[in-house]
Amino acid sequence: MWLAKPYQTEPKILEWARRFPDIISLAYMRTYTGMRAYAVTVTDKSEEDSHKLRHLFSQPHAHEPATTAGMMNFLSQIIEGSDLDREALLKKTILTFIPDGNPDGRSRAPLDWWDGSSYSNEEFLKIAFGRCKDGSRCDRVGRWSLDEHQPEFIGIVYEQINDKEFVEPNRDLKSSFSKLVMKAVEEIGCDQYLALHQTEFERSRHNAMVILPFNFDELPEDIRRYSERWARTIIESWRSMGANPIPDPKPLGYGEDQIRYFRRCWGELYRKVPCLTVEVQNNNLRTTPQMQMRLIEEAIRASIKFLLSSSSTAPV
Repeated sequence: MWLAKPYQTEPKILEWARRFPDIISLAYMRTYTGMRAYAVTVTDKSEEDSHKLRHLFSQPHAHEPATTAGMMNFLSQIIEGSDLDREALLKKTILTFIPDGNPDGRSRAPLDWWDGSSYSNEEFLKIAFGRCKDGSRCDRVGRWSLDEHQPEFIGIVYEQINDKEFVEPNRDLKSSFSKLVMKAVEEIGCDQYLALHQTEFERSRHNAMVILPFNFDELPEDIRRYSERWARTIIESWRSMGANPIPDPKPLGYGEDQIRYFRRCWGELYRKVPCLTVEVQNNNLRTTPQMQMRLIEEAIRASIKFLLSSSSTAPV
């Protein structure tokens, strides 16, 4: 099952909520253009919540559809499927998913998935971040205004937040995505947070990686140790299914302007909750859309398994 566009995901989410009110709760943020970004929480509501472990999964980027498809497929299995011990899992956990953090951008994507057969990576990135009137790729920025820039094509990465301004969802706290994440953390709680992403791995033999927080060296030692064990669990799970992940987790070498966005948006959360980011190959013939989705699902499964097995030593 590949559900990634808003016209596919929203009806299914609402159907699930209607059919399974005993395990599903919904929250949403309405975008400036009138669409809804959803947070889907699943748990056995008949069980007391105080003992349950809480895991948050999300994705902010409209050009990374396998992250949405992977979450939707996993949700389908835990809500309707039979290959998971779903009843036991829902008694022990509260799992929150933000399958599409930018439905505005996703709705403008020309394809349902990116397999490398239709667009070169440069063409793909112009769709993601925008195309200037001279044909060049627009600069990647956290926020920009039509008063300053008038691109020929507005990149699908961006969410419009008012009549003039656009933001990259995970780099601005005014985005629907960021508001949903913070709402989930504050109202539901969070013991682990996995951010799901895709990148091209254009000049790499690898097709997946785990990224540690940008401020990893500043984090409490217990969170660092816990996060490294969790990261290696995901990497080993990918290897077991035939993927070729980068062997070691590490922070990315962001420039200072990029770090500024992350520090402002996520610095405080990273100091309190173990957080990881996974990247799965996008827009490349080496990794089919189905494999992209499977890699995302495997990261979700491995993370939940790790949370359950490590609950006695979790730092939060």
